[in-house]
Amino acid sequence: MTRDSNNRILLIDDTRSIHEDFRKILGTQCAGPDFGPTDMALFDIPPRPASEFELVSAYQGREGLAFVKEAAEAGMPFAMAFVDMRMPPGWDGLETVQRLWEADPRLQVVICTAYSDHPWEEVLERLDVQDRLLIVKKPFDIIEVSQLARALTAKWSLARRADEQKKELEVLVEHLRASESALRYKSQELEGFANSVSHDLQSPLATIGSFAGLLQSELGDCSGNALHYLDRIRAGTMLGQKLVDGLLTLTHIARAELQLEPLDIAPMVRQLTLDLQDASPDRKAVVTVQPGLRVHGDARLMRIAIRNLVENAWKFSSRREATLIEIGMALETCEQSTFFVRDNGCGFDMADADQLFHNFHRLHAHHDFPGTGVGLVTVSRIMARHGGRVWADSVAGEGSTFYFSLPTHEPAPAVAPRQAQAQT
Repeated sequence: MTRDSNNRILLIDDTRSIHEDFRKILGTQCAGPDFGPTDMALFDIPPRPASEFELVSAYQGREGLAFVKEAAEAGMPFAMAFVDMRMPPGWDGLETVQRLWEADPRLQVVICTAYSDHPWEEVLERLDVQDRLLIVKKPFDIIEVSQLARALTAKWSLARRADEQKKELEVLVEHLRASESALRYKSQELEGFANSVSHDLQSPLATIGSFAGLLQSELGDCSGNALHYLDRIRAGTMLGQKLVDGLLTLTHIARAELQLEPLDIAPMVRQLTLDLQDASPDRKAVVTVQPGLRVHGDARLMRIAIRNLVENAWKFSSRREATLIEIGMALETCEQSTFFVRDNGCGFDMADADQLFHNFHRLHAHHDFPGTGVGLVTVSRIMARHGGRVWADSVAGEGSTFYFSLPTHEPAPAVAPRQAQAQT
């Protein structure tokens, strides 16, 4: 018996000639006088090594039970047992099998009988284990016995390997759960730290900006670099405040409890584009919004996501003579809906697309297109919270299309990802 196989077979039968027959079929003398090469060819018995099976004989149920217990304690259990149904004056086959399974529940058993001692239904009712039990009728078919021995010993080995792998998987699962718990705890700590730092930075940044403005007023129209330096200070302060606001928004998204409801995002888009056009009245822009863009989501978070997507398209198409923005539905199925926000802006090289989706990472210089790099990070996290995702397609110099998909119906609760996909 090796770790990967078990060829140990127990035969329990009160008739000694039966033991000899089994040894001729399965034992070490596989080419004896009764089963020579001609007989083996006649009965189509495939050649096998002399040590293919290790056959142990017991002549009563009690003796067989003692062998099974001894083998289990020694760490060399039997893979299977052939058990005779009638073995007077001792236990019958059913009682023997019941006791064998009490000692070794994994033992594969074949009950051998020449009579209808017990109906099959009674056997199943008493033993109640169908996956490790077979019945064969005497007299035996040589091929049947040989195939049963091969199949059931192989089955035992496979079952043991499956049990070992199951235990290994259970250990791995426990490790993964522990790691997941530790990561969740660390993530919560980092979120709390980011939230605390962001709140703490708001006050000094506001103070710096305010005093820079007061100092600029005091200096008036003085010449030199002082006013330029103050402008740079105020611009940096404003950018810092936007970054802090972005961090606070991200931590809020991660912690906020979703209030899911049916929504039509088309009115949100129209209002956002009207606000953008009011802020830039001299800018030529054509914005097309498809009606009836219905989703199932949290109204506040969806408004934040749509605002970031529309503002992203508005910003990166600002250098066009006429801005073209289109918002609509790309695909709708019974499981999810996919929407798009398309612009005719500067676009980007798709070879750099993987860089879009990192916190604070930008593909364009700040002096060309100001921003903090958290806009689409925010969009990505919002979509993930809703069980959806966001991605982009673009051609440099020809514009971009940002897609986002959402479940058609209310999604299962989702944990916000710690890595987000974004650009802005």
